[in-house]
Amino acid sequence: MLRRSARFGHSARGAGAIAVVVAVLVSGCSADAGTPGASPSTPTSPSATSPSETQPIDAVDAVQGKGGAYSVLPPAGWGEATDEVGAIPGVDLVLMSSEKRAGFNTNLVVHVATGDAALLEAELQKGREQLADQGRTVSDAPPLTIGGSAAKGFTTSFTQQGVDVVARSYGLHHEGRVYLLTLSSAKSAAEQAAAELTEIADSWSWT
Repeated sequence: MLRRSARFGHSARGAGAIAVVVAVLVSGCSADAGTPGASPSTPTSPSATSPSETQPIDAVDAVQGKGGAYSVLPPAGWGEATDEVGAIPGVDLVLMSSEKRAGFNTNLVVHVATGDAALLEAELQKGREQLADQGRTVSDAPPLTIGGSAAKGFTTSFTQQGVDVVARSYGLHHEGRVYLLTLSSAKSAAEQAAAELTEIADSWSWT
C-alpha cells in the first residue's frame, strides 16, 4: 500500500498529499454527476467514480484502513468507499455519506505514509501553501483528538462546480507513521459534517 519513501510528495509527482486528498474528495462528489472524473495522469485531480453511480453501503460495524493499523465506526448513513477513488498511493480509507447534502456527498479520506513528526509539520505547511496558491481560503481548524492524540489541522473553503465546499485537514503522528485526514462537505452542511468528523475521531481505535 505505502511506497518506501520519506516524502509524501513522491506518491503524486511532487504534489503535496493534502492537495491530492482534497482533489480525491471533490472530484466525484459534486452536484454535476454527469461530469467524469479527471484523467489519472493529472496528479491534483485523481479520477473517482461518481457517487450517483456507486453508493457506499451503509456500514453498521467498525471498518479498518487498508493497512490494518486502526479501525473507525462510520456515522449512521455513511459507508466505506475506498474502491471508488481508484489506486491512489497512500490512500488508506475513504468514508462517504450515502446522501447528498446541497448537491455534495460529505466524505473523509485518510492518507497514510511512513514518517516522523517533522514530516507531519512539513506536509501540513505544504498543504496550506499549495491550497492557498490555488486561491482557496485557508484558516486554522478547531481542535480535534484522534485515537487519543491531539491532531493539528486547517480548514479550506472554495467553490467546486457551483458548490461551496469546506474541507478540514488534520494530521497526526503515531508509531512511525503520519496520518492525514481530510473531510469535505458542502458549506451549508459544514456544522453537521464537523459533528460527524468528531464522531469518527472519537471512534478511532488503534489495532
